Amino acid sequence: MTSAISREQLEEGARRILLSNLREGVADWNGKEFSFVCPSLTGYPFQWFWDSCFHALALLHLDPEQAKKEMRSLMSGAQPSGFIPHIIFWEMEKQPDFLSRNIVGMTGPNFSATIQPPIIAYAVARVYRVTGDEEFLREALPILTRYYRYLREARDPDNDGLIAVIQPEEAGTDCSPKYDEILGLEELSNRGFITALRKVYEAYEPLRHDDHAVLAADIFHVEDVLVNSIYCFCLRALARLHTEAGGEDSPEAAEFSREADRVRDALVEKCWDEEAGAFFDLSGVDEKPLKTVTISSLMPLILADLPRHQVETLVERWVRPPEHFWTPYPLPSVPASDPKFMPGNPGGFIWRGPSWINTNYFLSHSLRGHGYPELSEPLVEKSKECIAKSGFREYYHPYTAEGLGARDFGWSTLILDF
Repeated sequence: MTSAISREQLEEGARRILLSNLREGVADWNGKEFSFVCPSLTGYPFQWFWDSCFHALALLHLDPEQAKKEMRSLMSGAQPSGFIPHIIFWEMEKQPDFLSRNIVGMTGPNFSATIQPPIIAYAVARVYRVTGDEEFLREALPILTRYYRYLREARDPDNDGLIAVIQPEEAGTDCSPKYDEILGLEELSNRGFITALRKVYEAYEPLRHDDHAVLAADIFHVEDVLVNSIYCFCLRALARLHTEAGGEDSPEAAEFSREADRVRDALVEKCWDEEAGAFFDLSGVDEKPLKTVTISSLMPLILADLPRHQVETLVERWVRPPEHFWTPYPLPSVPASDPKFMPGNPGGFIWRGPSWINTNYFLSHSLRGHGYPELSEPLVEKSKECIAKSGFREYYHPYTAEGLGARDFGWSTLILDF
């Protein structure tokens, strides 16, 4: 199988978008220099956490120095607690218009109040390995160490190894149908989602700045499989970085390696459903399984040490069958067999059917690593075909490859690192 677009064309297109979406300057509010790629000039004009990590991975193939700037700008938003916000509002003049159209909880005028899937340790590790910049690693390690300790201390109140998200955008999968029941979604539309999310934020208002109180309130308390798979994956990356910096006897390397083991074991023991053959999120203090299969259910495949039985079950029962995830342009965010599957343009009601380059990125690497080249290679080629047909879009129709959502979307340049 060959894609309809060459490597040179992919690089040319990615370079155009990453340069067009590049924002540089000095922030009026803190005097710090910033240099980052915003996801899209038309709808996402600020610095987003996991988008920046994906941009850095793409930039490694075009401009490694800019990849370092991307990560430095993101890490400069780290707070004394270790928290790194999911949005940094570098250019204040753009903020009011954005906030008038979006529901974003704020810790102040410059930072959002929430996290995103914690992929930063992997991104920093990749940047370090490509550039070999020891100073960059020395700067990054204390920030990363505080951040992952913050996640453990603030977001795992029951100390079971699994961190919790407090609203759906923290998981990056916004309007996924797995959250419908928790949100009490009355209208299956973006308007209905925003209405439900506004109620969540209103309930949080008196509890702001206290993650334990927010989680104890049990309004939206989800141990999300996608988030925890990435968390575990990145704890391994952070442990390796500490080993490289401090040697085999590094106490931090041992700390984060042990923590990765705990997270993996908790995913396997608490989130796996043998009957369904899939992983499910856990909702609330009482950890009720959210028995809706979505792309998140497949994400533990990114763990190299996932038990083989679970790998094979996920692949054979869910990934390979065309009636579930193996659509003509895989992998959709919800299996085609789900009654709530929405493959077309959802008008902002996202993560309910279309295929995304970022999840394809994780799962193409995972399938290759687990010994399924007959799936990983077509997944790479089909992802390239989406871009060849529709350009670098936010997401794609899983049957036609029609580009949907934002245009010139930064993280789809991840195709360079497949």
